[in-house]
This record gives sequence, C-alpha cells and structure tokens, in this order.
Amino acid sequence: MSGLPRRCRAAAVTAAAALLCLAGPAWSAMAQDAAPPWVPPPVDPSARPSTAAADSFPYQASGQVGPPVAAPCADSQPGRPDIEAAPPAQARLQIAKAQEFATGQGQTVAVIDSGVQPHPRLAGRLDDGGDYILGDTGTSDCEGHGTAVAGIIAATPDPRTGFVGVAPDARILSIRQSSTFFEVEVPSADSGRTETTLAGDTTSMARAVVQAVRGGATVINISEAACYPVSAVAGGSIPDRDLQAAVNYAANNDVVVVAAAANEDDQSCQRNPDGAVATIVSPAWFDDDVLAVAATSTETGDVADFSIAGPWVDVAAPGTGIVSLDVAGGGLTATLAAPNGERGTIQGTSFAAPYVAGVAALVRERFPELSALEVMDRLEATAQATWGTGGRNDALGSGVVNPVAALTDVGFDEPVAQSAPTRLEGFALRDQEDPIRQTVALVGAGAGAGLLGVTLLTVYTVKRYRRRKLAEAYRSR
Repeated sequence: MSGLPRRCRAAAVTAAAALLCLAGPAWSAMAQDAAPPWVPPPVDPSARPSTAAADSFPYQASGQVGPPVAAPCADSQPGRPDIEAAPPAQARLQIAKAQEFATGQGQTVAVIDSGVQPHPRLAGRLDDGGDYILGDTGTSDCEGHGTAVAGIIAATPDPRTGFVGVAPDARILSIRQSSTFFEVEVPSADSGRTETTLAGDTTSMARAVVQAVRGGATVINISEAACYPVSAVAGGSIPDRDLQAAVNYAANNDVVVVAAAANEDDQSCQRNPDGAVATIVSPAWFDDDVLAVAATSTETGDVADFSIAGPWVDVAAPGTGIVSLDVAGGGLTATLAAPNGERGTIQGTSFAAPYVAGVAALVRERFPELSALEVMDRLEATAQATWGTGGRNDALGSGVVNPVAALTDVGFDEPVAQSAPTRLEGFALRDQEDPIRQTVALVGAGAGAGLLGVTLLTVYTVKRYRRRKLAEAYRSR
C-alpha cells in the first residue's frame, strides 16, 4: 500500500471503512484499538496560528522572563572557498546530472532555522522572512546552522570549487525561529522557579510555517525537531496542535514541507526500537502533510547511527561528510560553531533534509502541474531502496532520494538523455497492488477473512491516509 498514489490509497481506505461499518461495532472497535498510539488525531484548523500571531516579532514564550540572552556569534574561522572539490554527498546524489533538467528557477524555499547570513553565493536570492527571537532580521545567523542548510539548498556554483547547492536558482526565504546561541528563562513545569532553555519552540515554529506560506514559499525546510515520549501523546492528546495545523495549512496551500527526522541524543530524542515507537518526533510525525527525512552515512550509504527511525520516515539523504557555506566569511566550511566557541563536524538529519528540499524545488520547477502532495509522492516513489528486499522501512522510509529519477523517471545509474521530455506521461510508481482488485479479493474471501484483512489494511494505512486526501483549501493567507 505504501507505493500507491494518494488518491488510490484514499479509495482503498474508504472501501475499508465501508466494510468495517457493515461488519458492526465490534470489528470497528477492534480496528480502533489496533491503531498505533503515535497516530495523531485529526487536524484542528482552529489551532493554526492567526495572521496576527504569525506577524508577532519577536515571539515570547508563555511566562518568558526577560529578553533572550545571546552567546557571542561565531567568527572564529572564516571559511575557505576550496575546502573540497566536490562533497561526497553531492556526488552520491548526482546533483550535477539532475541540474541538466532543473535548477530551481521560480521556486522559493523557506528555511525555518537559526537565520541565514548573507553570503556571496546566495547574493540577490536571500529574502528576510522575519525573526521570532529578537524581532530583528532573518538574515542574521549566529551559529551557521541555517546558513549551512541554505547553502545545501541553493548555493550558486563557483569556478574555484565543485560545491553547488541542489537548486542554485531558487530563492531562500529565511525565518529565524530558534538558535542554540540564545537562551530564555521560562517558568519551570515542576516548581515556581524559572529554568533556562534555548530560544524557540513548536509554537514559534508553527508561526514560522504560517509566515512562510504567506511569504510565497513553494517549499519549506525545517531542520529542527521536538521529541516526546510516546506516553505524552496517549489518547490523542498532543502538545503541538498548532504546529500540526500549520503544516496542514501549508500542504493545503500547495507548499511542500520537508522536515528532519531528528538525531538521537542523551535527552528527549531517544532511538526507537525495531518495530516499535518510544519517541515521537515533531513535526515529522504529522506525516500526512510532511516529508520526513532520515540521514544516511555518506561513506557507506547505510542509515546514520544517529538518525531516529519511525513509521513517519519517508525518504533519506546523506547526513555526514557535509560541506556548505560558512557563516563567518565568504567561503565553505565542514564545521559548525557551538556557543562555547568550539567547532564540530557538520552532520545530522538537519543536513539531510535540505538535500530533499532542494530536490523538491527542482521537481516543482520541472513539473509545475504537480501539487505539493504529488511532489512528495514522486520523491518517495522514485527513491532508491538500499536494502535487498525493496519496499520501505522505518529507518530510511522508501530509500535515498534520487534526484535524477525524480526529474526524469530514469534509474539512478542509467544514462540520461539531454532531450528528455518535460513531462513523462508514463511515470510509474513501484510495483503495487491494485486497490480495487484487492478490495474484491477481500470481499470474495468470505466474511471472516475479509474482516481480518480490512483490520490489517486499516492498521497499515492509518499513518498515511490523511495526507492522501487534499482537504478543501482554507486558503486565507
């Protein structure tokens, strides 16, 4: 079922629901009880941040005590233009070949991050989307995280180096929403005291998503994540309904939302065991409206050891060996600064996501007739499975994003003709079951077997079906 186009999968789910109704309340209760606890409840559109809230710069957390306190911004080591001839991630994804078919012209990618510093290789294509931390500007980046993300998406080529962004003609709309260099004091949940936390949360992220839609983004990149134990969402009570409504608003307004699958840490972001969910990752788990991206090791192509798996993971991209634009100068860097002044290697699902966001911009240019959800479908359907059996898994989703195949429907290592048509009428998804034939088979198998099959079908598709139904647009930008 995961390979079916959304309209077909929606039809299959509708048929399943009808059969469940005929089966009676006992079977319906069984299917409901079988639904995984991490499946979010239906979207509440009223939870979406209002236009006034989205325009509130800066955003102040509830009960926030005083303005944010900043660490000194990174300026320790200017980047070098010739740091590497061609980053291995760029070569692995065959970015140069993909750019024979599209370069992101006419697309705007919103980078909701730590800000994006002006850089010569983004010149003339960097727009200020606002700043929820200080109410200053989105084109200020203390740590370089957002600048590195923007570079992966849209850096122009340079004759001195082989590095280039995936969509070098796309515009970047920078919205500064969070930063490890800024801290705020807020009331403690356990006592009347205050505690120090990093600036930015899922509420400011929700506002930033709405702001990005209103700012004309065609793709949104979110290289951030919030993690919760699955017990925190038991019974359908989720802590970020506003973010769920915001990404749904983006999808309904024809914007592709790409989000990082999150990195394992020693705090709230814990690894999910095989076949189970212990940690919820937001906004990635709102999988109806979000394309969630895992990270692979650039060297091996296997899933990176820090990448958090989950049923919501859709595709993967390289997340190690990263090179991108340096915040401190006009060159490149392979390291990022920390608030204590130290620098660390650039790696993480944060940097896998912009590769996919860049490819989404290429697809949107080449196939302007595709809706946002159809673009997401295409990226999943053309992804390259790196394991023997194909299909999908919770670590890498449908596989590593395949830019050339997404743009041409040509296999990853097959030759690409310069005269490839702009629209491939014969575009085919992975091998799949015919949903009508499957439904007929279920009914013909007899009541008992049919009801059991429907129950399994419902469980298997429950994570995906809402994304497959484009809600009637509530396009109040």
